[in-house]
Amino acid sequence: MKNNALFIFILFTLFISGCSQKVSDYVEYSTTSSEAAKQMKSGLRYQDNVAQHLARESFQKAVDLDPEFAIAYYSLAQMHRDAVKRNAIVKKGKQFVSKANKSEKILIGNMAKDSWWGGEGGVDWSEEIERYNKLFPKEIRYINYLGNMANYDGDDKSAEAYYKQSLSIKENSDALNSLGYLYSRQGKMEEAKDAFERQINVSPDLANPYDSMGDYYLEKKDNKNAKEYFQKAVAIDSEFISSRRKIWRIDEEEAGNDISSTEWSSDSTNAVNAFMSGFWQFYNIHWSKAREEFEKAVQIDPEFAMPYLFLVFTPGDSARSVEAKKIAEGLAPTASQYERDMIEYYLYRMDNPDADLSSRISKLKTNYPYKSFVMITEAGDLYSKKEYKQAIDIYTTMWERFDFSPSLNMLGYANMQLGNMETARTAFEDYIYNNSMHPNPYDSMGEYWEKMKKYQSAYDYYMMAYTMDSTFSISKERADALEDKKTPVK
Repeated sequence: MKNNALFIFILFTLFISGCSQKVSDYVEYSTTSSEAAKQMKSGLRYQDNVAQHLARESFQKAVDLDPEFAIAYYSLAQMHRDAVKRNAIVKKGKQFVSKANKSEKILIGNMAKDSWWGGEGGVDWSEEIERYNKLFPKEIRYINYLGNMANYDGDDKSAEAYYKQSLSIKENSDALNSLGYLYSRQGKMEEAKDAFERQINVSPDLANPYDSMGDYYLEKKDNKNAKEYFQKAVAIDSEFISSRRKIWRIDEEEAGNDISSTEWSSDSTNAVNAFMSGFWQFYNIHWSKAREEFEKAVQIDPEFAMPYLFLVFTPGDSARSVEAKKIAEGLAPTASQYERDMIEYYLYRMDNPDADLSSRISKLKTNYPYKSFVMITEAGDLYSKKEYKQAIDIYTTMWERFDFSPSLNMLGYANMQLGNMETARTAFEDYIYNNSMHPNPYDSMGEYWEKMKKYQSAYDYYMMAYTMDSTFSISKERADALEDKKTPVK
């Protein structure tokens, strides 16, 4: 798996190992428990190899072994993308900051300022990583991070130099993974293969090196070997969903099925990107932002029919919806067949709210069996008919095949309708984990806890949604409605 895709996520995590003790070539920890320190190192290794659940387990063990190990709390908090849980862990860690060493206090001070840990923000982590690299010149994680920054900025030469510097100190999978993808992007396939082989040799017990080698073979158009490596990744870690998705795609392609991305009728990449952003916001129930993106799409390309279709049924502006409907109808004949069919279906549904749509949906499924929009359409129809089990099957398939986190939200609500509360909770937790910077996952978890009559928890999640985005006013209204329930009067 490419490190670049995780750039923002690891922006903070890479610092955790570095400022943990006195200034020296290498990092030391303030804990008196050697086992706790070992678990910290294991957690960081898992973090580097995209095994977040294993990292979380290791950091939790470090805290359990040394309940006063402040930096371990912050490390554990980082692995919880759920801001409500994360803030609670940080609150515990703050109690033991006075017991941390000087370097840990410097790092924790910066972390406390950053918005990820509940602060007001304003920390320039690029400057901080340079600083920590000077404090610990042989700490490979900082060198790797410098390489990642250069890589992200398109400075391949500097990135390669940093990764090689890191590897000259210690053979490590993080640098090898990044180096392999850098070479692959440059078309240096033999060098890329060598890097990924070395990565597997360093970390044969982890899934990510095998997933990376699978990507190498995909690039070489060698599906047989690619699939074998993806299967090895899944055998090691069944939760490594990216490999599972790639296996499915290979199987479908070999069966002769076309699962390529939709080719929209617009010639403008920016218009398509705006539409897709709006599509994502729409299914995250953020109507105002969805409308903004759809309007942006049609401003860029006034002949792009699909954004007009979504403006028709996105709540918030009924007059614009009426206007958009006329435009969508007028543009439909010039759009692609897929777009015409979807426009025709949704406008028919809008004009005939009581009609049985089964036959129309069946036709869409036959013509477009691998389009996520069609799957959403079918599942939504089943949900409206209270056929929740069938809807659950589709939402589950959507998540397993496509990286579309709103399907987890739908999966949670469908399970709640059936009374499968633990399954619903897991779905909402996964929704938060995979979409933690959006308010809707927290609002959904608030509804779950309210349903369970855990009013304080419900209130906390509603308020987190509102805190993240003050335009998400529904969450504040729901929180206010729980004021008298969350703390019962004695």
